Amino acid sequence: MKGEVLFCLAFAILMLLCVFIIGPVIAPSTTIGVEPDSIVDPGLGPGSTFTVEIWIRGVVDLAGFEFKLGYDTTVLTATSIEYGGIFGPTRFDLIGAIYDDAGYLHYAVMEAFGEPSFTGDGRAAIITFSVDSVGESTLDLYETILGDSSVPPMPIVHVALDGYFRNVLISVTLARHSAWPEHHHYSIGKDEDSSNDFFAIVSNDGEMDMWVKVVFSVTDSATNPVGNFETDPTLLPAGAMYGYKEDTRYKAAFVPPSVGKYYVSAVCWADTDGDMVPDTPMGKVKTFSFGVVP
Repeated sequence: MKGEVLFCLAFAILMLLCVFIIGPVIAPSTTIGVEPDSIVDPGLGPGSTFTVEIWIRGVVDLAGFEFKLGYDTTVLTATSIEYGGIFGPTRFDLIGAIYDDAGYLHYAVMEAFGEPSFTGDGRAAIITFSVDSVGESTLDLYETILGDSSVPPMPIVHVALDGYFRNVLISVTLARHSAWPEHHHYSIGKDEDSSNDFFAIVSNDGEMDMWVKVVFSVTDSATNPVGNFETDPTLLPAGAMYGYKEDTRYKAAFVPPSVGKYYVSAVCWADTDGDMVPDTPMGKVKTFSFGVVP
C-alpha cells in the first residue's frame, strides 16, 4: 500500500510539473489524438449526439496520461467521459471533469500499481457530445501529458492531434457548368502568351463561407495524364458566386508541352475539415478540350 501511494503521488507531481522536466524517453512519433479527426455531417442537428475517442498511438512504456479537450459551447455540450480501456479493467482515475461553462473537459488516468505498462496503440477515452446548434467546432486537444513507468515518472514526448466537428451543409459547384480555356485553338508560335490558362466560375450553395479551389486535370490525345493544375484557394461567402467578372475568375496557368489535342476535366474542391485547405472534390464536373498548333 505504501508503494502504491508513493507511485500515485509521483504521477500526480508529473501531471503538475511535466513541462519543467527534462529527459524524454521516446521519439515524438508517439501521438495522442481525437478519432475520427473530422466529423462533417449535416444530419447531426440540434438534439443529436455523437462520440469521439482519444487514442494514444506508437507509445512505449506508458503508465499514465492526462489531457484537456476544448470545444465551442455555442455548438456542442460535452455530456460524458468514459475510460477507454488502454490499461485494462484496473486503473486509477485521477481527474474526470467537464467544465462546460468554460468549454473544456479534463481527464487523467494512471495504471494500477503493480500492473505492466502499456506499449502500442490504445484507446484512452470515449467522449460523448450533444449538439446544441448548427455550426462548427474545433475539438482542441491540449495540455496533454504522457508519463512512463519510472519512479518518479518521466514525460514521453508526443504530438497532440485535434479533431473537428461541423453540421453545416457544404455545397460548392462549378456554376452553370462553367470552366473553359483561354484559347480553344492555341498557337505556340503565334500567341503572345506563354500559357493557355484555364478559367472557372464557382458557386457556394451551402450554409457557410467556404475555402474553395478548382482543379483542372489534363490528358493528351493518347489519354496520357499531363498533370493537375490548380487555382489559388479562395474564401467564398455562403450564397456567393465567384468568377462571373473577368477580373475575378478562378485561374490556373497551363503551358502546353507540345502541339496536339488536350482534354480537361475541371471540378471544384471544398475545405471539409476547417483547416482552410480545400480537400474534397464536390459538385459538377466540366469537361472541355482544345487544340495546340505550331
